[in-house]
Amino acid sequence: MQLSQLISGTRPRTLALGVAPVWIGAAGAWALMRGRAHTLPQCAWAAGGAHCASSPARMTTLMLLCLGVAVFLQIATNFANDYSDGIRGTDAHRAAVAVANRVEYVTRATGPGEVEREETLDYEELHAPTRLVASGVPPRAVLTAAVVNAALACACGLAAVVITGYWWLLAVGALCVLAGWFYVGGAHPYGYRGWGEVAAFVFFGPVATLGTTVTMAGTVDWPTACASVVIGLVALAVLSVNNLRDIRSDAQAGKRTWAVRLGARATTVCIIVVIALVMLAVLAAGVYVGVHGSALAHLTAGWGFCAVLGMVCVLLTGYFTCFEVAHGEYMRAMWSLSLLALWFALAFTGFAMVL
Repeated sequence: MQLSQLISGTRPRTLALGVAPVWIGAAGAWALMRGRAHTLPQCAWAAGGAHCASSPARMTTLMLLCLGVAVFLQIATNFANDYSDGIRGTDAHRAAVAVANRVEYVTRATGPGEVEREETLDYEELHAPTRLVASGVPPRAVLTAAVVNAALACACGLAAVVITGYWWLLAVGALCVLAGWFYVGGAHPYGYRGWGEVAAFVFFGPVATLGTTVTMAGTVDWPTACASVVIGLVALAVLSVNNLRDIRSDAQAGKRTWAVRLGARATTVCIIVVIALVMLAVLAAGVYVGVHGSALAHLTAGWGFCAVLGMVCVLLTGYFTCFEVAHGEYMRAMWSLSLLALWFALAFTGFAMVL
């Protein structure tokens, strides 16, 4: 496997979906820990929870370990999906449909009264991630990449468990690994039955966000819980846009995603509604802070700037993303939604630290 194929297989444009929930969960944990710094004893390195205050070094270590779990597990899932779809033949259907339905023709003048017509793939296909197995990469190499990244995620998770003493997190980690594999792997993949969008919402939303907060602070609060739902909606929108892009090939391969079940028009409307809900949630948070600003003891110019900047960028990015989805610019929309996830994390950091 070449380096360029390896990098493409990680789906780098969507890795923000693994970073954003950890960022949000960490911001919530730092906000919670701020209230304990002067009232509770300091946590030991190999223990801790809701009844002690962690040092900045311990908090940073746990945050980086949670980030490693999220990103490595997301990459492992991407490789596992490529492997499973490749050996199942789904990606072969996608390649055929891409050539049949997504070809543009460029006409150029070659001389007086003469023109030349050339076939070229459109923006969507040219910027689509490489499907490794379908492009000739040995399936064993793709599966090995998935296993290596899953092992790295497990190592980060185990280190976090040893530090915190929360051994029940091992069950959560095992569930995440299984969810990543059985999305399109195994004899009865749930991604082929329309449950992929639900899994994206759950695991890139509440599980990743609240898991990070619990790991770092031992508990959660209502702002972080609300934010976990919002970032889960962003992840749902990203997978829905991806499935909308592949609606023809998925239908031919028997993959019954929400896009296949609902149809292109209804799915487009649902995605736009989800993005609008994310924008509305951020706007509501901004209004709340604006109304109660005088009563917020932790409101500073710096955190207020983060909140406002993130909020404005979420609203602008969400606005333009809706147009991209409506006009069928799905690759651009997925990139915009990844940025939207990061802007939302920035906005939440400002809101969390001023509350």
